[in-house]
Amino acid sequence: MIKVHCFVSCVCEVIKRTPGVDHRPFYFGVWDADFAVSPQYVLSYHSEHTRHELFRTWYHQLYGIEICQWYDHSRSKTENIDHLLRLMAERPPGRNIMVMLDMYWLPERENKFNQNPFPHYVMLETTEDPGTWFMYDPDFRWEGPLPREQILAAIAQPTVAGGYFFDDVDICHSTSDTVAAYFSTCMKLNQNPFNAAIRAVVHAHLEQTLELPLAHLETALREIPVLAIRKYAYEHGFAFFCHALGYSEAAFEHWCDEIEKLVKTYTLVHYRALKLARTGDPALAEEVFGLLDAQDVIEFRLKRDLQNLFEQWRPGSAGTTAIATIGDRSPAREGA
Repeated sequence: MIKVHCFVSCVCEVIKRTPGVDHRPFYFGVWDADFAVSPQYVLSYHSEHTRHELFRTWYHQLYGIEICQWYDHSRSKTENIDHLLRLMAERPPGRNIMVMLDMYWLPERENKFNQNPFPHYVMLETTEDPGTWFMYDPDFRWEGPLPREQILAAIAQPTVAGGYFFDDVDICHSTSDTVAAYFSTCMKLNQNPFNAAIRAVVHAHLEQTLELPLAHLETALREIPVLAIRKYAYEHGFAFFCHALGYSEAAFEHWCDEIEKLVKTYTLVHYRALKLARTGDPALAEEVFGLLDAQDVIEFRLKRDLQNLFEQWRPGSAGTTAIATIGDRSPAREGA
């Protein structure tokens, strides 16, 4: 299984390896994480403007670790690769080096979504063999050696640009107040941005905004499956609060079933949109909008329930449990 967000998966890996520190609150920012809709109404999980500022800021607030951007977007790709080579050669103990590459150019690696291009963050280390690097890919739960030049070729693609490093020393326990502040920052109780974006893209094609043909909708919405799995992050939220408040496993599993329904229904949304694009039958648009309305019902209910759990848990409420002592009883699925 995969997780929900490659950037978050990379930076959470060191948190998960630190006894007593809980990585689950960091996933509060994932279920409505940023995505892009281009001027041509193409929905995408990544754009050239994506910098992950929310995650970088709150990672430092929650765990005391600064995520430093080493990739300089004002410099050429060659200059940035040279910088990466220096970072790799001079890497001190405890330093984690992340880089964005195009997974399409690594055919040995599974490309679950059959995307071309497929921007994706991984972590790299050198090995005793100068021609081989070791790749850690927490998002796909994969690690192993790959040819250095092949990795560099995937990094050199014009479709990708980005990189960070962070040190896994002096990791802090998150305070209850900081977790509460992060949850309040992330929770959009009255908005479902993903659903709203899909509606906007479909409307733009139906109304021929920018003279977009309906057939273009297939390309415009091809990344629905990549974005839909972010909704599994709700499981981390419910796991954190349910276990802190002593809710039964049955109650937790009920919410997991609702989350599963939410994620799986996006497959239907995607299929109906593809059929609309290929047939041009406007009646299918009503099916898409109907499915999105049903998705809003499920997701707003999940948000209300999660907000209620948060209100019971937050500092000053009865039943609050110290974060550092909460056992990691997250579901076996790390989010998908």
